[in-house]
Amino acid sequence: MPGIRRVPPAQLFTTLVVGAVALVALVVEVCSAERVPGGVGLAVCGVLPALALSRTRFVTPAALVSVAFTVVAHQVPVGLDNTFGVVELAAFSWLVVRVVMLRPVRHLLWQVPLLTVAAAVLPVRLDTDDRAFVPDLVGLVGFGMLFMVLLGLYLRLHERRRADLHALAKQEQRLEYARDLHDFVAHHVTAIVAQARAVRYTTAAGTPPSPEALDAMLAAIERTGSQALASMRGMITVLRDERPPEERRLLADVLGEAVRDFPGPPRAVASVSDDLRGARPPAHVLDAVRHVVQESLTNVLRHAADATRVRVDARPADGGLEVSVTNDGRAADAPVLSGGGFGLVGLAERVEAVGGTLSAGPSDAGWRVTARLPSSLA
Repeated sequence: MPGIRRVPPAQLFTTLVVGAVALVALVVEVCSAERVPGGVGLAVCGVLPALALSRTRFVTPAALVSVAFTVVAHQVPVGLDNTFGVVELAAFSWLVVRVVMLRPVRHLLWQVPLLTVAAAVLPVRLDTDDRAFVPDLVGLVGFGMLFMVLLGLYLRLHERRRADLHALAKQEQRLEYARDLHDFVAHHVTAIVAQARAVRYTTAAGTPPSPEALDAMLAAIERTGSQALASMRGMITVLRDERPPEERRLLADVLGEAVRDFPGPPRAVASVSDDLRGARPPAHVLDAVRHVVQESLTNVLRHAADATRVRVDARPADGGLEVSVTNDGRAADAPVLSGGGFGLVGLAERVEAVGGTLSAGPSDAGWRVTARLPSSLA
């Protein structure tokens, strides 16, 4: 049913075993008391800390009842000559760890000292002629409770660190999704805008395109829109973990697809060196290559309207892979790596995440984006 937390079978089994052992030990303790008041007091004081382990509202009553019974047992003999509540001490030890781990800090300031004192004074209940060892026993129990407090603090910090790491992982995942969304949407939407702008330009120039040319332009817009929908469906599939693992693809095929999907003008061509013709980079490297090429081609449509040629090159470099996208447009209109939106910034983060570097700037031919990636090529 919704709202009911399922307990793992191993945890449930362990809890039942520990609870059964504690119950048997408590019965033995209660029966070992020489007088009925002592047995009843041990039973009540043993059950309340156990309840407090699952119901935090019983923490303070359990400690106060324990201290009250200790005071009574010290003043009025209740027949506790061979036990002072070992099960109760174990429950307090476990309880103080859970309180330190889970309770708010404002509650720790008074609940932890109260539990520590309640557990430390338990040996005072002993009804024996030789009480010389009781102070030593009190000190030993108190030292043990301080150790449990430190253990709780350690576990609290460990849990906080685990939560922080989980939050950091979620943040990195959100950034990854944001980069993917930008790359998928911006590339295709920019192409649609460029194609629609071309239709408007030719119509506004006083020379409306022929029905055949107009149909070709609209078909290109339709095709790009379909590609955008396919990309979005692919991203949703990845988020749902419904896509089976892909085999390592050829680098040349990925670059060829990126160039074929580019809605020029300008015309884009891809060149892969002979050493990389049969290269199959790892999936994370190939994903970075695809995004670098896709974002660079999108920026050509945005910032290099006068470009007449775009070239995508892949070559080996320093035991890895170098991919560059060069266009012959005006360098002054191109974006810089530290600004102009999130495209190149996101690319730099993506490339650095796989151990590579990204650079962008003017070249002799116009503008170039270059990514150097480590790669074990198969």
